[in-house]
Amino acid sequence: MIRADERLQRLLMAFPLMADEPRLTLEELAQRVGTEAKVLTRDFASLERWDTPAGWVDTVQVFIQGSQASMHSSHFRRPQKLNRPEMLALDLGLGMLQRELPVDEQAVITQARAHLQAVTVRRAASGAEGQRREGTVQAEGAPEPQLAMLAILQTAFEARLVVQLEYQRPTDAQPGTRRVRPYALVRADATVYMVAWCERAEGLRVFRLDRVTGAVATPDVFQVPGDFSLAQVLQQGHVFARDERPEETLVVRYSPQVARWVAERTGRAVAADGTLDVPYPLADEAWAVRHVLQYGPDAIVLSPASLRDRVVAVLDELLGA
Repeated sequence: MIRADERLQRLLMAFPLMADEPRLTLEELAQRVGTEAKVLTRDFASLERWDTPAGWVDTVQVFIQGSQASMHSSHFRRPQKLNRPEMLALDLGLGMLQRELPVDEQAVITQARAHLQAVTVRRAASGAEGQRREGTVQAEGAPEPQLAMLAILQTAFEARLVVQLEYQRPTDAQPGTRRVRPYALVRADATVYMVAWCERAEGLRVFRLDRVTGAVATPDVFQVPGDFSLAQVLQQGHVFARDERPEETLVVRYSPQVARWVAERTGRAVAADGTLDVPYPLADEAWAVRHVLQYGPDAIVLSPASLRDRVVAVLDELLGA
């Protein structure tokens, strides 16, 4: 079975080579990409199929004549240059990353942002009428108390020190005290999580940084178990576990239009009718709603009914607005 992601990778490698070195034969091109000529030929032919991913249709034309292959497209001409909005977006992303890194790791990002901002200003100054339009981008960081907590947790994580944590769940009237062993710090969906062993619960738990109201590193040292893996709490880059075990499971059915793409990412088999049902631990309802809505009509919630109603409510609100 030909994986769609591998095919896309080969195409993205081949097109710039074809644009830069149009005299390459099909065999030479395939060798540079790391495949065989017949495989690359099938990759090119896939661009004419009805299920080609959006964005490729009529944007790339590939011509194969004998041993030669050529391409007509304006999207893969080099050198690629960032326009002003793209440069500002890159600066914003670097700024967000800088605010979340430990202090001793921020110097490299600071230097990169300085170079990027200098280029941005020079390009703006050389624009129409030669007017100097300086653009500044400010990344809004986490509140200072959260940054202080993150510094404490980062230090405890690196030194393998048990932390006495003050943590308040949404259902708690007051913060509770726990002794935890930080196994990992994870950033997902713009939120920082701490994966830790909770001594009170005697189990692995995930704590959100914005719910930590106090943290003190103790002198007690711990060892991370050899069988610990972030795969226990992460799925496709998202944190699915939380400080309490989720009691419900989200089941999403994907239509035949997107099922095979989802199947490749989840490692599951598509049903005979072309659909795919995927269960997820329901640890974050907000993420679940966003996940389903991004697929439009090609994803429906089979269970639980309460989340299906929540998706409908969000759609009704959007339509009303």
